Amino acid sequence: MWVIVCLLLSTVAFTVSTPTPNVIFAMADDLGWGDVQYNGGKAFTPNLNEMARSDNAILLQRHYSGSPVCSPTRATLLTGRNHNRYCVWSVNSARGDKSDFSTAQTMPLPLSEITVAEIMRNAGYSTAFFGKWHLGDFKPLRGGNSKWPVSHPGLHGFEQWWATGRSAPTTTTNCGCFQNSVCTLGHYTNRPVCTNYYTNTSDDTVGWSQPIPGDDSHFIWSLAEKYIREQVNFHKPFFLYLPFHSVHSRFVATDQYRNFYLKARGHVHSKHVTKETLSKADYYGAISAMDNVIGKLRNLLQELGIKNNTLFWFTSDNGPTKDGSTNGLRGLKTSLYEGGVRVPGIIEWPDVISSNRVSQFPVVSSDLLPTVQDILDVKPSDDRPIDGISILPFLQGKEEKRNQSIFWAFNIRKGDFSSSYNISTMKDKYKLIVTYHHNTIQHYELYDLKKDIRESRNLKDIHPNIASRLLNQIKTWRNSVIQSTNDVGCVLNT
Repeated sequence: MWVIVCLLLSTVAFTVSTPTPNVIFAMADDLGWGDVQYNGGKAFTPNLNEMARSDNAILLQRHYSGSPVCSPTRATLLTGRNHNRYCVWSVNSARGDKSDFSTAQTMPLPLSEITVAEIMRNAGYSTAFFGKWHLGDFKPLRGGNSKWPVSHPGLHGFEQWWATGRSAPTTTTNCGCFQNSVCTLGHYTNRPVCTNYYTNTSDDTVGWSQPIPGDDSHFIWSLAEKYIREQVNFHKPFFLYLPFHSVHSRFVATDQYRNFYLKARGHVHSKHVTKETLSKADYYGAISAMDNVIGKLRNLLQELGIKNNTLFWFTSDNGPTKDGSTNGLRGLKTSLYEGGVRVPGIIEWPDVISSNRVSQFPVVSSDLLPTVQDILDVKPSDDRPIDGISILPFLQGKEEKRNQSIFWAFNIRKGDFSSSYNISTMKDKYKLIVTYHHNTIQHYELYDLKKDIRESRNLKDIHPNIASRLLNQIKTWRNSVIQSTNDVGCVLNT
């Protein structure tokens, strides 16, 4: 009897003392699937290469963004729900000049949405956000009379935050916000854009009151390092979200990283470097600077003894612009073809992932929230549809096939489901892309991604039964989205 009691007590003690995992989600901006070195890219990314080869990591070769553009993916990541369900139809305004301080973002993340940060904070986590927000304004714009509500990280579960409202240059991020500041942006002579940082202590229009010199990824890292060390000292589990600005335009590398690429092409001392060559050096240099931060972050987790117990997830918010590479995938940013939504993805978690895997298991950014709920044994809300799934069984090696479909919808303008827009769905190896116009299907394409990763052969006439089944799934999902927007209160034309 005493033996049984002792065994039970030891089991309880082990369960209670098992540390709660930290979660870090790092996301690049406009980084293409073919930009990273391990996918054949020209950017030098030794730290991402090392992470992808780690004994405790999964290289996700079918990692997908929740949208082919910026703001919507950030919304799906935080909520686990497709962005169209709550009116984040497309990209919020990002003019890149001082008008950003007077033009409201018209698609803020509604305060009624439940975010992964709120879930983790309620579970006793410390939560922090350092980087690009792009889901609403930090204070009322248009003289305080804006009808669009304030929606900043602090209102969505983040205790500490330091964020830009929109896109920003990849160096000297806010230099252009200050009338008398001297801005040095590499070879650029025109005045840089003004997209300032705000914090949970900002109380004026300017936000951060001093120019921030140097590489933006490194500045974000300085905030992250300080935060991680503090949480380890406090013995508190944390959720850290790091949405980098690299490599969104305007991409500008510091001399250190730009010259690395110019030297590789024999141009470092040349006076006749073309604009195209400089642009490529800036593009790759900004990626390498961010890659350097990934290495610093992994080393810090090792130094502090928390690497094993930290789920570290890296990806991008959508495919690249014409400046980047998909390595042959069809389409770019704004496209529902693979080039617009298939993005780099790696998950490292030594306590759970015991051997390196290169996986074709489809993962999407909206999977974060349900995965965290599964890890924390938090019951999902039953009052709203969730589009992502928990990938914990997959990470544990217990599941090899995704049974749920992934859906994307793009170009639904202000909730007008009678306009022209595209919806796509993917189940296993098959992907269907549908074009709607005036509530009527105009065109659809079916691809076998296992045999045709470049989406070059439309199989709708060869596999009509598969196309029909996926069409029915899209119709059902579309009706569900319309119902969600009605519940949230979006004005629709259906």
